[in-house]
Amino acid sequence: MRINQDILVRYFLGQASEEEKERIHQWIEADEANRKRFIRERIRFDATILADRPSSRRTKQTRMPAYVRWSLRIAAVVVSLLLIGYVYEHQRVSRMARTFQCVHVPAGNRTNLQLSDGTNVWLNANTTLRYPAVFSEREREIQLDGEAYFEVAKGEKPFIVRTDKYCVEVLGTTFDVEAYADKADFKATLYEGKVKLYQPAHAESVYLSPGQTAELVGDTLRVSTTADKSGSSWKDGIITIESQSFEEIMRELEKYYDVHIVIRNQQVKDLGYRGKFRIADGVEHALRVLRYDFPFQYTRDEETNTIYIH
Repeated sequence: MRINQDILVRYFLGQASEEEKERIHQWIEADEANRKRFIRERIRFDATILADRPSSRRTKQTRMPAYVRWSLRIAAVVVSLLLIGYVYEHQRVSRMARTFQCVHVPAGNRTNLQLSDGTNVWLNANTTLRYPAVFSEREREIQLDGEAYFEVAKGEKPFIVRTDKYCVEVLGTTFDVEAYADKADFKATLYEGKVKLYQPAHAESVYLSPGQTAELVGDTLRVSTTADKSGSSWKDGIITIESQSFEEIMRELEKYYDVHIVIRNQQVKDLGYRGKFRIADGVEHALRVLRYDFPFQYTRDEETNTIYIH
C-alpha cells in the first residue's frame, strides 16, 4: 500500500475523508518504516506551518525575535511527537484489545493464569477461556465455557464474564462460575464483593451478596446461602461432594480424570453421598472409598478408557 503526499497533507489539515483516514491508519500499522515516515512528515508539516505563518504587521515593533520563533518551532515539534506517540499507542492498544487469546484445559487437568489487568483465574477441567491480550478502554470482558474461579483486580472498568447462559458482571470481587456449554447447568457462587447476573436479551438482573449461590433450576435462577468455600476447593486439588447422587458423582469423576464411566448397577444410581477426595489420589482411589458406602463393583477397560460400575 502506498500513501502519496497529498493525502498526508489533507490528513494533517483535518480535511481527509474517512476512507483516507482508514487507509493512513492501515498504512502506519503495516510497516515500521511507514510509521517513521509519517512522523517525519508530521514534524516537517508542523514546522513549515509555523515558519510560514504570515505576520499581520511586518514592523520592527511587532516582529517576533528569532530565538522566540525558534523556540516555538521546537515546541511545535515536541507537541507533534507527543501527539503522534499518543495516537500510535492508542492504535496499538485498540489493536491488542481486538486480539483474543484462547486457553483450553482438557479433562483431568487444572490451570491458573493472570489476565492483563492483574485478575487471577483458576480454570477447572474441560474448560475454555477466551480473553483479549489487553482489555478495551470501556470494559474487561471475557468468554467462559466451563468452570472458573476468579479473583478480580479492582478497577473502574466493569469485569464481565460471558457464558452461553448468563453473564456475570463485577467491579472487584472473588467468585466461582460453572457454565459448560454442553450442559444445562449454571452455577455462580460469590465469596467477596458483589456481582450482577443477567441475560443480554432480558432486562431482569439478579444480584448476589457474599455467601450466596445462584443456580439454574429448569428455567429459573434460584439464590441460596452458601456455608463455605467448598465449591471452589477444586482449585486446591480437592473434590468436594455435597449431598450428590452416585450418578452425579460419577459425572464429576469423569470431568476430573478424563475417563468414561458406565453405570450398570441401577441400585446405586440415585443414592446420596457427602465427602472429599484428593484429585491427586486418582479415580480408583475415589471408587474404593465410595465402595465403603455403596454396594458396587467396578472393572476398567484400559483400551477404551472406560470404567463399568456393576
